[in-house]
Amino acid sequence: MNNFIFGQYIPGKSLIYRLNPRLKLIASVLLIIASFINHNLLGFIILLGICGVIIQVSQVGWIFFIKGTQFFIYMIFLTSILQILFSNGGTIYWHYGIFTISSFGLQIASLAFLRFLVAIVILTVYLMTTNPAEIAQTIQGICYPLKFVGVNLDDIGLVTAIALRFVPTLTEKVNNLRNAQKSRGVNFEKCSIIKRIKSNIAILVPLFMSVFRRAEQLAATMILRGYTDGKHRTHIRQSNWSKFDSLILIVVLLIFGLILSLNINF
Repeated sequence: MNNFIFGQYIPGKSLIYRLNPRLKLIASVLLIIASFINHNLLGFIILLGICGVIIQVSQVGWIFFIKGTQFFIYMIFLTSILQILFSNGGTIYWHYGIFTISSFGLQIASLAFLRFLVAIVILTVYLMTTNPAEIAQTIQGICYPLKFVGVNLDDIGLVTAIALRFVPTLTEKVNNLRNAQKSRGVNFEKCSIIKRIKSNIAILVPLFMSVFRRAEQLAATMILRGYTDGKHRTHIRQSNWSKFDSLILIVVLLIFGLILSLNINF
């Protein structure tokens, strides 16, 4: 948990940070859709190459990025192993009791692993290089049609910004609670699964209490500062769409079209 970076914004000055937040969201969605509709090896090579370029350009560091996403990588890998052992179909390579390794299971597990790996990398980079306020403003702009049916977009943007803002705060709180339990002799690593669950319960209770306490403090602070829901608000920073953003969007659309064509002709 000390290196957990998913959902956290890490300030930087690389090229990806300077891109329009709307472009980054559109590009992320298109690339994730491309990974889920793709079942071609060449398509995954292209997508993984793009992920590598994105990590390199973001300048966050490969070791830092891998350590920060290893939890999700382990979970995806574990899910893929279960799919291999419990999926039947095609050529049977090995069978013992309820466990089976077949060509169909290997294919499904490989596709699932690569698809979710691409999605995790792209989402992590997007959240890591985009300010929560910009994300909230982008989502608010996307949901603009809902304004005509009486939905207050400013409240949606505010809730989104607060939720994203508290991700690193909660992560830090979990780390502090784990360290406090370790100082009392609790072992989170070298013990059985049941003992790990019991040990984590000692973290969940004070964590929820801290969350409710912070929510109450935040509500009181907003009231004292004169916050009133349902009011239209302006933004200090306005994101502008540049020619370079248009160029990047064209490149992403071309990549999406290439992935689509590879699977149509597959």
